[in-house]
Amino acid sequence: MKLLKVVSSAALSSAMLLTIASGAFAQASSPVAKEASGVSVTLDGKTTTFSSAEIDRLAAQNNVDANALRKAIESGPDEEGRFSPFSKLPQLKNDEVTTQKQLDQANEQRLSSTGEPLVRSKATSKSSSFSALSTISKTNQDSTAYNWTGNKTANGNWPALGICATHRQKDIGGSTYAPVIPFGKLISTNKDIWLPDGVGYKSDFTVDDTGSGPNRTAYWIDIFYNKDTQSAINYGVIKLDYTYTS
Repeated sequence: MKLLKVVSSAALSSAMLLTIASGAFAQASSPVAKEASGVSVTLDGKTTTFSSAEIDRLAAQNNVDANALRKAIESGPDEEGRFSPFSKLPQLKNDEVTTQKQLDQANEQRLSSTGEPLVRSKATSKSSSFSALSTISKTNQDSTAYNWTGNKTANGNWPALGICATHRQKDIGGSTYAPVIPFGKLISTNKDIWLPDGVGYKSDFTVDDTGSGPNRTAYWIDIFYNKDTQSAINYGVIKLDYTYTS
């Protein structure tokens, strides 16, 4: 009986050691997956943070790579002193056919920092001041939003809400730094676009700046959003039609 008791005790001790060892190995071989972190950007002393979930949602909404979006935001202003992450991001291949109705519904989910839709159908059909003049129309063009970084516009002015930037001629195959739509031209968009700081909805924007949008359409526009980084990033990439006088 004593021998059996000794053997049983030894077996129990061995079993306990084996269990402890197994647990240690199991713990080592199953590390907790680290979640992707959020990102922050500081512009003119103001820091704006986007959670990982927000980045993933924005990436899916705009059909871009989430990691590329994180990097673009963290990088801050570009070499020209402009902060416009979505101007540079290529959109992923998408074979799905999207109707205008579906696009409009998706755009309704793009909200400003204060909760208003960033783009909506025009409330009323305004009589255009272009009617007696020769107009140029651009359809299905990309639009993005950019923020204040303390720099003047390419036209030499301090940026103000209600302006936009375009490509330079050299960005679409030309040879000059002149904007593809001349400075001072007023463009009229087919949507009302929300602007911060009490401005509200506008559909007329003055060309006063240039930027680089290597993955955007030839007549892309970048709309100035002052210091409202949250709204500018939420804006993402939106397709617009617009007109301006020749």
